[in-house]
Amino acid sequence: MSASPHPRPTGRRRLALAGAATLVAAGLGAVPLVAKADAVAPSDLAHGVLPARDGWAASGSGTTGGRAADAAHVFTVSTRAELVRALAAGPAGAPRIVRVKGLIDAGTDDSGKPQSCADHAAGTGYSLDSYLKAYDPAVWGRAKVPSGAQEDARRTAQAKQAARMVFTVPARTTVIGVPGTGAGITGGSLVVKNADNVIIRNLSLTDVRDCFPQWDPTDGSTGNWNSAYDAVSLRGATHVWVDHNSFSDDPHPDSANPVRFGREYQVHDGALDITNASDLVTVGYNTFSNHDKTMLIGSSDKDTKLRVTLHHNVFRGVVQRAPLARVGRIHLYDNYYDTTESEGYAHSYSVNSRAGAQVVAQNNYWKLSSDRKTSQLLSGDGTGAIAGSGNLVGGAPVDLVAAHNSAGPGKKIKTTVDWRPTLTAGLEPAAGLPTKLAAKAGAGVLTETGGKAAPAPSGPAGGRTLTVAADGSAAHRSVQAAVDAATAGDTVLVARGTYRETVNVPVSKHGLTLKGATGNAEDVVITYDNASGTLRPGGGAYGTAGSATATFSANDITVTGVTVENTWERSAHPDVRDTQAVAVNASGDRQKYLNSRFIGHQDTVLNWAPSATGQYRQYFRHCFIAGDVDFVFGNATAVYDHVNITLRDRGAAAGGPGGYLAAPNTDAAKPYGILITDSTISSPARPGTYYLGRPWHPGPSAVGQLVIRNTSLPAAVKTEGPWTDMGGFSWKSARFAEYANTGPGAGTGANRPQLGPDRAASHTARAYLAGTDGWHPTD
Repeated sequence: MSASPHPRPTGRRRLALAGAATLVAAGLGAVPLVAKADAVAPSDLAHGVLPARDGWAASGSGTTGGRAADAAHVFTVSTRAELVRALAAGPAGAPRIVRVKGLIDAGTDDSGKPQSCADHAAGTGYSLDSYLKAYDPAVWGRAKVPSGAQEDARRTAQAKQAARMVFTVPARTTVIGVPGTGAGITGGSLVVKNADNVIIRNLSLTDVRDCFPQWDPTDGSTGNWNSAYDAVSLRGATHVWVDHNSFSDDPHPDSANPVRFGREYQVHDGALDITNASDLVTVGYNTFSNHDKTMLIGSSDKDTKLRVTLHHNVFRGVVQRAPLARVGRIHLYDNYYDTTESEGYAHSYSVNSRAGAQVVAQNNYWKLSSDRKTSQLLSGDGTGAIAGSGNLVGGAPVDLVAAHNSAGPGKKIKTTVDWRPTLTAGLEPAAGLPTKLAAKAGAGVLTETGGKAAPAPSGPAGGRTLTVAADGSAAHRSVQAAVDAATAGDTVLVARGTYRETVNVPVSKHGLTLKGATGNAEDVVITYDNASGTLRPGGGAYGTAGSATATFSANDITVTGVTVENTWERSAHPDVRDTQAVAVNASGDRQKYLNSRFIGHQDTVLNWAPSATGQYRQYFRHCFIAGDVDFVFGNATAVYDHVNITLRDRGAAAGGPGGYLAAPNTDAAKPYGILITDSTISSPARPGTYYLGRPWHPGPSAVGQLVIRNTSLPAAVKTEGPWTDMGGFSWKSARFAEYANTGPGAGTGANRPQLGPDRAASHTARAYLAGTDGWHPTD
């Protein structure tokens, strides 16, 4: 396996308060081409308008977007070129509706051909190697920003990229995703500049990456890499409604970014930035996940206007700026903040009020990770104010400002504001937000019912069922197409057949169920054959995690009745050095894998915690797993309960290294890593050739933890010493143990640490999976 399962990005992007008691907040006091138009009934979702009293954007004339568009100015688009034409078609100022059907990849040319970073740089004279040599602090110093030939070339290359991936949205426009199509834009930036009356709804907006970040050695004490594009950017925009969208860096998290000049080579900027005297904006029912600099309100401390409402949004796994408010009158109500780290995005703060910003925060709900405190939820420079009431942390009422101000001698946040909210449609107590917003926020939730949200599902079984059949007899031919169209709580039901594809379930699809229709895992096979060293079409290798046939990043998912396999074999690719070939990359919390088969050779199942110390639990029951080297591995907490494991024969001689079952790299701070319990391990390999495990030790905090108990072991297991070192790290320094195992491969002795009955009582499936929320999938 590689040192880290996260590959570095290569090639083109592919599918990244309580306050003053005196405040009584009862309410919120171009391309010149003609695009083909579609006839759409005026009662459909695309003609929906912002409801009355729904935040600041309801002020005055309200926000209607393209509601008045005639039939000639209603467009359905599925490609980048069609989107450009629709936004530019017709006379300036004419109302228009742009319906996005499916996922648009902005990283293409007009013919649909993929465009890489190298394509944008071609002919500009820019190269990253030359740029790094020219502005290395040891050469350039740290007193001034880059200038000269390579900086000019970088700006030219950046402008070429912007010409392809920045879409300007004119006034009186609605841009909306067509329900049920997995609508969205990947790698593209929607910019509303000096335009009034715009609606952006029901879109998945992902992975807006800058190929050419700028190095600024004067940014902070150590310098920073700064990128240029936001998923949505409002600049001098007025009356804007941003509703039911999903924002994230998927599928390229910041953890994949390299380090240059000692700083992260940051390719993502904001998710939604509201700047340059934008005004009268309502942002509701969106999800913001796995992102760093999430939302900036105000381009500088001297910006103006900036009256913005944020309500019923979900902020999950974001680092900061949710939002950062510079100036303005900002109303935050009924938002849900989950500070649990995800995909390596460690929480810094949620809300920042500075430069005189007047923030009212009402009835918001915070879920804290185990390492965060209430006092860390706010930030400020001493000039901003935050007032409000009804906020909950972990279900308990809190005074967030008081907690922040009492935590240290730093700058205090003020607790009185100069305005009273009156536009508060939907204001409700915070207690029910976690459940409500899990079902109702984000892209894909809306249906063609005049703009009303779909009923909230009661859980994974309470959402829609999306069907898949390779022969075209169902709604979708591929598993990924159904996943793209799914929303939280849906079920993807897959008919009998073999599906040659890779599948990615991103973090936004929480509560999803992937289910084989027959109930027999052998009938439904998802298969592919990438290895860590396999080259991507756009350049570079996939890396260990990127080789996975199926990647499950969402929380609360269930996978049942399917086979997922990686058929890549070493013998067929003697030129490939990195031979890890993952079948399943499990990298979410509260995941269940039931009655399924996972087959590969090296690194079959990756149990991954994107934050090494975070809570990520995965439960496998009544499954079949096969491999030969480190094929159960990772740093998450995983339980294999009543599973059948096959140690595949690598042809080793008796006594030789036939293979290795497990390779945990559990963080030393975690008590629980991998548990195999009440299971059967079998093997056709020669006796005494297999190790039960070895400790993957990519860093000093990785001290693998693995217990195998009440399990039948085959003769292939080395009875005298089934544990071995890895990379110079002794297995004796890891946390390996057995308990009450049986079969010809079982044994005791100095090299086979055993749990006593007392310790065994704390190494059960329930103990491993309970976590901080008492999760008990074994019941």
